[in-house]
Amino acid sequence: MTERIRAAVVGAGYFGRFHALHYAKNPEVDLVAIVDRDPERAAQIADEAGGAEALTDYRALKGRVDVASVAVPTSLHFKVALNLLEDGLHLLIEKPLTSAVEEAEALVALAQEKGLVLAVDHVERFSATYEMLAKNVSHPAYIECYRIATWKPRATDVDVVLDLMIHDIDILLGLVKSQVVRVDAVGAPVVNPTEDIANARIEFANGCVANVNASRIAGKTERKIRVFERDSYIVCDFGLSEMVHYTKKGDPEALGMDAINIDFQEIPKHDNLQRSIANFIHCVKTGETPMVDGRAGVEALKVIQQVNEKLRAHRKQILANMPDTKKLAG
Repeated sequence: MTERIRAAVVGAGYFGRFHALHYAKNPEVDLVAIVDRDPERAAQIADEAGGAEALTDYRALKGRVDVASVAVPTSLHFKVALNLLEDGLHLLIEKPLTSAVEEAEALVALAQEKGLVLAVDHVERFSATYEMLAKNVSHPAYIECYRIATWKPRATDVDVVLDLMIHDIDILLGLVKSQVVRVDAVGAPVVNPTEDIANARIEFANGCVANVNASRIAGKTERKIRVFERDSYIVCDFGLSEMVHYTKKGDPEALGMDAINIDFQEIPKHDNLQRSIANFIHCVKTGETPMVDGRAGVEALKVIQQVNEKLRAHRKQILANMPDTKKLAG
């Protein structure tokens, strides 16, 4: 495929707006339509993105576009994506791919059957910070992840695991490259009906262990990963785009701190979503596999499902030991 790609964005919310603006700026793309059930919102984003058509029904896209970004609420991903794939569209779906593993696998199978590109917008994989981290990690033994944020009235249809922790789980799967063999998790719903804070311990077949923390009700924002290897320790700040790499270069007993080499790097930032969309369009044109394809989205969801099973068990245990449980539960 050498001609310009005709694109649409389905869902003109917070993330959908950014997809629309990036398609509008991409020299290989013609942004044809913005779809949202709110006609005023669709018209607003269409106008902002350079005059694309505003629609309220994504089924009207059939035959008019080649690709679409799906940026509707997670609970609608499967229904919308299934219809668009059946209509022959290549898709870039906002994370998570769906809210259930079985649905995600069905989308992957359908895309494969029809020869369509299915990509998932795990944008951290396209960050310069992740690229730098991946280059410096070889055989991780233990990893700590912290992704905490202040409360925002969005993504309330999913828990903190699907909202935030999924970023770090996807990063872990990219770094460790080993099968997950055990998951434990605890958490608590505080503001929303589902968990707002969670901790997961993930064990891999190669022996690596990860401790993953996520909160959307914190008093600050932090996105850090610490990676421990033999003779090496990396602190990577995704928010500040910085990395500190500590490596052993001598005998600490004889040399003290002089035995530790400290390499601090400020990492130039670039637009993660722009690179995600560019990779998607490139794969549509060439038939190559996206950096984060549907299968990667499924693998992340499998871990998420295990985390959420443990969270439900923990929540049940807490409620069972509270006084007057029925009243407190609802």
